[in-house]
Amino acid sequence: MIRKYDDNDIRELYDMVRIGIVSSVNEEKMTARVKIEEQNIVTGDLKIVQNTPFVIMEWKDGSKWNYEADYAQHNRNLGIGDRYKEEYPDILHTWKDTSDRVLKIYPWMPYIGQWVLCLFKPNGEGDGFIIGGI
Repeated sequence: MIRKYDDNDIRELYDMVRIGIVSSVNEEKMTARVKIEEQNIVTGDLKIVQNTPFVIMEWKDGSKWNYEADYAQHNRNLGIGDRYKEEYPDILHTWKDTSDRVLKIYPWMPYIGQWVLCLFKPNGEGDGFIIGGI
């Protein structure tokens, strides 16, 4: 049987997705508060969805760098000196001849004043996530 949706159901769906401006950031907890202007409210701490880019280093001619990498994500089995772990930051250790470099790649954090897209749980408690910047 197909359920019919009423205005309350539509309103609940509408309230789940919001665009707002970051008003504060807690780097340690990976959370931020967001001002939702159309409702004139500031949210509680919203969890920031982690979405770190996957970085592979190549020379301009397309050849690979000599490097080892520890990535905080699913094992892609690329065979390029990659290892996988369950914590940030991603760490890439590169070298060529005698030059040696270490790159650390951290998850994205919004800046105060940035527009972000938020997704709220439908329970009405204001618990939700920041899923990206706009």
